Amino acid sequence: DKHRARLEREQAEILRGEEDWVRSGGILRDSEGKRDLARTEKIQEEIRLREWEDEVTRRWDDYEQRWEQLVKKRDSESEISFDDIPWPVYVGDSKANSGGMKNVQQFLTEGLKVRGCKVTQKERIRKSFLLWHPDKMTGMVSKVVESDREDVEAGISAIVRSLQVMNSKH
Repeated sequence: DKHRARLEREQAEILRGEEDWVRSGGILRDSEGKRDLARTEKIQEEIRLREWEDEVTRRWDDYEQRWEQLVKKRDSESEISFDDIPWPVYVGDSKANSGGMKNVQQFLTEGLKVRGCKVTQKERIRKSFLLWHPDKMTGMVSKVVESDREDVEAGISAIVRSLQVMNSKH
C-alpha cells in the first residue's frame, strides 16, 4: 500500500544520508545524541563491501566485453596480439601466466561471492572451459601475430591447467 511504500522510501533516504555522512568521515549518533560507533562501523563495512562488489562486477563486465571484442576481431581479417586477449587475471599482470593458477582461480571465482550472483562455481568453470578449450582457441591462435604466438599459446595452456585444477577440486 501507499503508506508502506512511503515508509520504505523514507528509510532508504535515511540510510543514504547516514552512508553519505559516514563516507565523509562522520560518526553516527544514537537517539540520545551519543556516538554510535557500532552502527557507524556496520555502515562502514557495508560501504566497503558494496565498493568491493562494484569493483569485482566492473572487472568481470570488462572481461566479458573484451571476449566479445576478441570474437569480432577473430571473425574479421585483423591480426590478434597478446594484449587483445582477455586473460582472466588482474590488470597489471604483464603475461597471463605471471599471476599463476591462484590468480586465475581468484579472478574467475571472486565474482561468485557478490550478493545476488546466481552463477555457481561449477557453471563458471564449465563456461570458462568452453571459452579457453584449446580446440576452440586454435582458430584464434592462427590469427595471432607471430611475435606473440608463443606467449599466447603458453598463456592458454596456463589458463587450461588452472581450470583443470579448479574442476578437479570441485
